[in-house]
Amino acid sequence: MDVKLTKCSWVIHLFAIAHLVASYATSLWGVGDEVVLSLLTISMIVLVTHNYGLPLEVSAALAALCCFAGFYLGTLGGRWLVASGAPFLVTYASEITTFLVTEIMGWITVIIASKR
Repeated sequence: MDVKLTKCSWVIHLFAIAHLVASYATSLWGVGDEVVLSLLTISMIVLVTHNYGLPLEVSAALAALCCFAGFYLGTLGGRWLVASGAPFLVTYASEITTFLVTEIMGWITVIIASKR
């Protein structure tokens, strides 16, 4: 496996776990998770794009797009899981969607960065 891809894999998985923990913690505290998740997303995108040597303005543009996409996909995914009616999915809908959306955004960023 490529060294860059291995580094990105670790970054993406660790940030997905960090997103999950942040989502869970903010729900326990009864506060919004938007700021924390956005900062984590931006950090992940910058690390992944830096690993591939992309300019900072490209990183910033991808980070902004991922923040908007993450909010939209997270909200949509959460609603879909809640609508499923399964007790576990309803209880942890925010955490599950946050983890999955972070993984998706991270790997899409890797694909974009590696094809430059």
